[in-house]
Amino acid sequence: MTSERNIFHLKFGMGGPAIDMWSHCLNRIREEDPSIHVRLLTDLSGRGYTLILEQEFETFADAEPSKCRLVNRPDWIEFYERFVPLCAYSERTYYRLRVSF
Repeated sequence: MTSERNIFHLKFGMGGPAIDMWSHCLNRIREEDPSIHVRLLTDLSGRGYTLILEQEFETFADAEPSKCRLVNRPDWIEFYERFVPLCAYSERTYYRLRVSF
């Protein structure tokens, strides 16, 4: 199992608008394709205005953007172009699941 974590460090004051955008987008995706599973996290401590999007894939190869059903949706580019201006910067990390209880 591979976990992809996208950390978006938002511009000051952009937490609310970013959460609203992602919530709306992910609710619509869940209705259209319930097989897409993501987690949306926000900061409770540390740097403010941080939004994290996590996805899990069976293999690392499945995380390849050309195979990812989330980013291959027809409305993805338009959504992402509206979201990017809210960000100061972002980072992506992949984790391999070793043990799960």
